[in-house]
Amino acid sequence: MAYLQASQIVARACAIAKCPGFIQQGGIYLNMVLEDLWLHRDLKINRITEFVTVQANNYGPFTLPLNYLRTYDLFFQQNNLPYFLNPISTEEWDQEFKDPSIANYPYEYMTILLDETSAQAAGSAGSLYIYPQSSGQIVLTHRYMVKQPDITAPETSTVIPWFPDQNYLIKATAVELMGETDDTRQESWRAQCEAMLRTHLIMEGDEQAVVKSVRLDPRRFHSNRTLKPTKITD
Repeated sequence: MAYLQASQIVARACAIAKCPGFIQQGGIYLNMVLEDLWLHRDLKINRITEFVTVQANNYGPFTLPLNYLRTYDLFFQQNNLPYFLNPISTEEWDQEFKDPSIANYPYEYMTILLDETSAQAAGSAGSLYIYPQSSGQIVLTHRYMVKQPDITAPETSTVIPWFPDQNYLIKATAVELMGETDDTRQESWRAQCEAMLRTHLIMEGDEQAVVKSVRLDPRRFHSNRTLKPTKITD
């Protein structure tokens, strides 16, 4: 079966919600359904990998791509051993002691993001910082989640939406349209959509059916409690 265009999805959703004349509203809701998927879910289809070269004695800033949403993970390898950086808040970053004499393997990172208007003007979503400054050149592997652009006029668009589960897109758009018409089926259909999405996330997304470990924050709890988890504690 060929993938449906955005306009076809909107038309089917309007038919299901019994409001065939609401195609403009249907287009708005289709974009909202797609936005919910990239904004609130860590789908593999929206995960990108980039490499950031860090010179010695450098905290940053490093420019974040315009489509950056949030970091999935950030690490580098030294002597074939991976070192993962832990996210910290701006307040925690401000409290770190930054002296030119301090250089080591970085173990923390922070991001500062711009609002949409500023990001478009700057051509960047914001900046990435690391701590401490690296004692030598390293290459960071940065996996991050991306923003997906809205479909322009989806009610008439021939664009095929990036999310491959068309049945979910049709039903989820119809659910939002049901709110416009006070359709009593809305809540039962919403529950169906949540069940469909849960299945998709388990199969293709980040909520996979694997064992997950709960661990203490490595910044606070590690084998040598007097030292940060860097090359000194290897």
